[in-house]
Amino acid sequence: MNILLWILQVLLGLWNLWGGVYTLSHYEQIQNAWAAAHLPQPVWIALAAFQILFSVGLVLPKTTRVAAIYLAANALLGCVLCASYAGFPGMLWGVIPALLAAFVAYGRKK
Repeated sequence: MNILLWILQVLLGLWNLWGGVYTLSHYEQIQNAWAAAHLPQPVWIALAAFQILFSVGLVLPKTTRVAAIYLAANALLGCVLCASYAGFPGMLWGVIPALLAAFVAYGRKK
């Protein structure tokens, strides 16, 4: 079980690191694609920065559970935004990582 959790932690960490960096570097594209003018740019920057921070925290032993909980909540927020602006089919890109992050948080409940 420990090996499975570590594999998931590393994969989720890389996934969220990539997502945070992409959000920071492609804000204009995201704004145009999702019509996300309703969320100010500082909010997007803060969400992306926290996503990067907690993706690193996912592989640090003392912060794994907190990071996994935040990343699950962040992925669910992404699902809500995707459903609101981009449509329902894109929600799977957030639901699956949210479930995996919740599983890691549950598995690391010491």
